[in-house]
Amino acid sequence: MLQRTLIALLLVSAAGQALAQNTVEKVPVLRQTKDWITGCDNLRNCHALSAPSGEHGTQYSALTLHVQRRAGADGPLEIRLDQRGEPAELSALRLDGQPLEPSLLEALVLLPEKKGAQTEVTRYEIADPARARQWLERLRNAAELRLAGNDEAWVPLNGLSAALLLMDAVQGRVDGVTALWRPGPRAASEVPARPLPAQLRAYPGAPALTQAERTRLSAAAAKLATPATPNDDEDYVAAEPQVEVYPLTAQRALTVVLSDCAAYTCDYQISSWSRSDPPQWKALHRQAVPMDNADGSGGAHYDPKTGVLSTYYLTRGIGDCGETAQWLFDGETFQLSDYRKMPTCNGLSSGDWPRLWSIAPPAGR
Repeated sequence: MLQRTLIALLLVSAAGQALAQNTVEKVPVLRQTKDWITGCDNLRNCHALSAPSGEHGTQYSALTLHVQRRAGADGPLEIRLDQRGEPAELSALRLDGQPLEPSLLEALVLLPEKKGAQTEVTRYEIADPARARQWLERLRNAAELRLAGNDEAWVPLNGLSAALLLMDAVQGRVDGVTALWRPGPRAASEVPARPLPAQLRAYPGAPALTQAERTRLSAAAAKLATPATPNDDEDYVAAEPQVEVYPLTAQRALTVVLSDCAAYTCDYQISSWSRSDPPQWKALHRQAVPMDNADGSGGAHYDPKTGVLSTYYLTRGIGDCGETAQWLFDGETFQLSDYRKMPTCNGLSSGDWPRLWSIAPPAGR
């Protein structure tokens, strides 16, 4: 009887461990939980950040708290506090109106100065794992972190719990000793290993285009982008499209046509052509981004020196929300190398948006 009981317990334990490992969230994922946004990329690296929404849409805050962690049992935990505008004394930080303990303030290490998209940003990092966990323990039971005397500098903590739980679920840490939100008895060895990144083929380079090739390709791309039927509005006058021409290989070229440009957004068309006379349109093989995006609207640029194709879409003119993507040309196809998306407009430059696709450095570079 005792032996049967032990066997049953072992089976239940094994089933529980298998269930915990099999319920890992699919990636990439981008989710908003109240005043927090969490993004995890294809390699299960996660980034949660404060993004106050308020009663009437998104709100600006001069303070942003970032919580980042790499996948895998030994994935480091990092917390960063960014302050935009005039730097303030850390002693002015208040958690639900109360001063922070000296040990928490001492854990904030000033990072080298880095300029944001609009204003200078002062950045503090908590890289020490023990101190970072101490900060989370204090924050998750509070309502807000605020700079005393500054109504525009606060971090809402409503939604932080759900963000941490999502990070744990994506990385397979729930009910384990490495969990951020709900630690349990599962050993660190049960955390799934960090997925191996794709190894992209290196960009081989391409010979420059001649002026004659540029002229032919520009004309062909502009003709392809011109609507077959005119606009019904008699007063409508279509602006001349802007055509950019680049070499891809010794036999192929790339064109980017920007048209119908507004204040900060254009329609764009990316095409591949032969470098023959006359140019012939060729299918462009470009890896799709992992979720719905605004492909064809915003802007696009190709760097023939590096083989990097970049696109962007801005939700508003100051560029603090939207999406960015990058591909590397390997001589045959464009391989997705970076994708970021920010669904709310909170004053953050694109470098601080959640990254949803990452890769290893290309071979030979």
